[in-house]
Amino acid sequence: MRPADKTLRDLLAAGLLAPSAENRHDLRFVVEHDRVALVPTERASWAAAPHRELLTLMSFGAIVENIALVSARHGLLLEPALSLQARDGAAVLLRWRERPASIGALDPLADAVALRHTNRRFYARAPVESATLAALSQAAGGVDGARVHWLVAPDERRRALRAIRLAETERFKRRALHAELFGAVRFEAGWQGTLPEWLAPATLEVEPPARPMFGAMRHWRAMRAAAWVGAPAMLGLRAGYLPAALSPHLGIVLARGGDDATTAFSAGRAFQRLWLAAAAAGLALQPMAAATALARQHAGGDWVSAPVQQELKRLLATLGPAAGEQPQMLFRLGRARAPSAVAGRRPLDDYLEGEVVSSPSPP
Repeated sequence: MRPADKTLRDLLAAGLLAPSAENRHDLRFVVEHDRVALVPTERASWAAAPHRELLTLMSFGAIVENIALVSARHGLLLEPALSLQARDGAAVLLRWRERPASIGALDPLADAVALRHTNRRFYARAPVESATLAALSQAAGGVDGARVHWLVAPDERRRALRAIRLAETERFKRRALHAELFGAVRFEAGWQGTLPEWLAPATLEVEPPARPMFGAMRHWRAMRAAAWVGAPAMLGLRAGYLPAALSPHLGIVLARGGDDATTAFSAGRAFQRLWLAAAAAGLALQPMAAATALARQHAGGDWVSAPVQQELKRLLATLGPAAGEQPQMLFRLGRARAPSAVAGRRPLDDYLEGEVVSSPSPP
């Protein structure tokens, strides 16, 4: 079944509050009489850039988790099906049925859907209570085949920090990675405002004295010139290593599935549940996606270099995965002031296609 229009709009709007790479949802909701198809709009790029497939499917998992949580509040049970072979290009098919009373209490994570934001500030060094970390792990463990591994042992944490620094540095050294990184930042928005799509500079938490240099580095020729004095390493240090090293907690989402797509989708659902639980607890979280993303690319050319990718794969393999599990997302967690700015979202109607889902009439 498909929910009534007003309910469906509420559910899909909740889905759009999920995270996406570079704050850009590459998707369409194709509405049909008995279902909604979640269709990726940039699928043609996946063959050449497989890391985009990973990030998109993780984002789709987060979108579906939001929709599932809010559906329950409407007395509905979401039944999603991953369907990458669908002829219409769909990645996920969404159908609903009435929620059986036997399922029990509603999941309180639904209350945190609108609270979740990326926080790139430096975090307080004080650790989070072990009971809270256990609750976050339990929330993520609500998805079959996925779990959180906390990087507590000093040697594990050291390897994770090396992977983060190596990957972030590489993003400033390689031309395609540099273009992808800075192409997502809209400097025309200035250092105060926010945007409904892409990244406003204010969301990056760059210190005022560093902003002119950071802005200049968006030009590849300037970056290449600055590479002679170690700019990529310095930027990688500030962008990844220092925020992670100074955070009280690092973790990684591990998942297993019948194929890479199912694994990424499940990891996205689990990571969203973790993030919602963190938001509900008043905690700050930042995904550190570069290491796992670069490990999935086609090495060489202007993308990640083969030696760096090999080292990233080696390091990630030491960060807790059991047999059959794949590292999907590193993250840092702690307490911090609210972010200077939070990313916005485009209106739902920008993503709708197919059968008309009418907007509510004005009063």
